[in-house]
Amino acid sequence: MASAYAVAPIKAAQVERAYCLIGALGYGIDRAAWRQTCATALVRKYPSPYVEEIAVAENSLGYVKGIAILRVRHRECLGRYLSVPVFVIASVGDARGVCGALLGYLRVTALDRHCGAIHIASLTPDRWPVANGTSDWEADGIVIPLR
Repeated sequence: MASAYAVAPIKAAQVERAYCLIGALGYGIDRAAWRQTCATALVRKYPSPYVEEIAVAENSLGYVKGIAILRVRHRECLGRYLSVPVFVIASVGDARGVCGALLGYLRVTALDRHCGAIHIASLTPDRWPVANGTSDWEADGIVIPLR
């Protein structure tokens, strides 16, 4: 099925446009910290299943319509799962389409990384996820089993 959105790891040209979305939601991260977070993701030449990734959904006009931050985690009750502490959709006219495109990307990524589930945390702008894993498990959100 064709999608109106391209979902892929963030590119350098998308960093500032993506920050507009993150900043509008009230996440407590300033522009410099966002750039550093993205720079870390951009410097990697090869994807790794254990490091944080930023995925961006972009429409055909180049507008950023969705963002997901993801990384593989392990929890005794879930086993290996894809943790998504940030999942943002910004579309008035096609929220379902953007959401579907991002979820499709997350599903493929989770299966590729041998995860049995996806955990998408609730929107909590007062809690920015930390790459070192200090916010390992949030009781809120939803778990999507894959098998």
